Amino acid sequence: MFGGKASRNRFDPGLDTFPDIMVDAMAAEMALDRRGGADGRAGVPPPDAATLSAAELEAVDAVRSVRRRALGQYEMELQSYAARVAEAGAARERVQMMVGEAENQLRNLTREEENRLENARAHVTGMQAKLDAFRARNRLVGPPRAAGSVVLAVGLILIVALIETGANGYFFAAQNTLGYLGGIVAAAIISAVNIAFSFLAGHFTRYLNRRQIGWKLFGLLVFAAFLAFAVTLNLAVAHFRDALATLGWEAALVAAIDGLRADPLGLRSFESWLVVGFGALVSITAFLKGLTLHDPYPGFNRVHDDYEDAIDDYAEAYSEAQEALDAAFEAARDKLEDEAAKRRIELKSAVDAVFARGTLTRNLTAFLEVCDEAGRRLLRVYRDANLRVRKDTGPAYFNAPFAFPDYAPPDFEQGDRAEALREIERIDEVVHTGTDRLLAARESALDAYPTVREIKAGDAVPRPRVVQAERRRQGAA
Repeated sequence: MFGGKASRNRFDPGLDTFPDIMVDAMAAEMALDRRGGADGRAGVPPPDAATLSAAELEAVDAVRSVRRRALGQYEMELQSYAARVAEAGAARERVQMMVGEAENQLRNLTREEENRLENARAHVTGMQAKLDAFRARNRLVGPPRAAGSVVLAVGLILIVALIETGANGYFFAAQNTLGYLGGIVAAAIISAVNIAFSFLAGHFTRYLNRRQIGWKLFGLLVFAAFLAFAVTLNLAVAHFRDALATLGWEAALVAAIDGLRADPLGLRSFESWLVVGFGALVSITAFLKGLTLHDPYPGFNRVHDDYEDAIDDYAEAYSEAQEALDAAFEAARDKLEDEAAKRRIELKSAVDAVFARGTLTRNLTAFLEVCDEAGRRLLRVYRDANLRVRKDTGPAYFNAPFAFPDYAPPDFEQGDRAEALREIERIDEVVHTGTDRLLAARESALDAYPTVREIKAGDAVPRPRVVQAERRRQGAA
């Protein structure tokens, strides 16, 4: 415990170690050798002196200061650890309180998520009632036929339309001032009109499947209009093609109308019949795609899609609620386990420190002896230098051995070690039980709300919450 660096005179807190006292450094710092010689030449202290000189008092005080700080820290640490052992139950109560707080937070979060879920569930219920009423009113069973691919429908129509446009563009190019480009533009316009009308006609012809007589008549009229439109348009374009063989564009248009009125089927060339064929192909293709793109019963897809969208919204809200509750459970569990581990380590450390009294006592006894020896060594440096230059034998107390007053350590209440160790086990039990309670609260959090599978089965009504203990009894039965 003696060394050579003055900086090591600082006390390093701890129950197992006491500070080193650097006698040589302290003697050099206080210049005891020089001051002893100076005092000896001056006859200080006088031969009849009974008390320590100023230099001696300073040396003793230096050691006493280190001794006092070390003992104060020793008492404070020992009292702190003893208090922790005595209050071992408080650590378990703190962990139990954290379990209760976590349960309340989970319960509050559950209520918030259920309030948010209620809007989505009510929307599903409304859409389901609307779908059921639509099915009952129109005597429909099962889901509608899935809507066809718009991309495939448009792709097929465009392929047929491009064939018609290319062919008609070639046929119309002869008398057009813009040549082939002008023929292509005219053919593209005719194809666009043909496709748009035929597709819409096919879409509205589905109203023939409605049970109401008014809608059936509407669908029938649309179908009749489509037939009239397809026949008239394609024959008119064919007559126009015939007239272009001998007339300009404007005159050919008038002649085509006259020829259509006088003799609709009186076409004069094979190319004109090809025009009719290509036009009819486009009309029929667009009509069939409009007829089959959705379910045959008009409105069924829309009502069913609204219901499915409501379910999707509910499923998303349900999933988000589960994720929020899972995250809250994980955070609470981790916080609980971290707190328990911290309390467990602190309590175990306190128990070990307080009840390792044998080691503590030995360390304390050795430290007190070192302090006495340090004081004697510092005084010896001063006195030896003093006696070397004195003409007398010096005061009588120079020969008396130095020692600090005896130290009586305080008797702290140490608590019940066995009970403290049992509290450590109880903390582990509280964590285990608390985690189970949090998990039970998490698992039963959304009991009152149906799952997406239950909604699909037709059960979108909220039900009483199932208590976890009751659920376990039902499972056991």
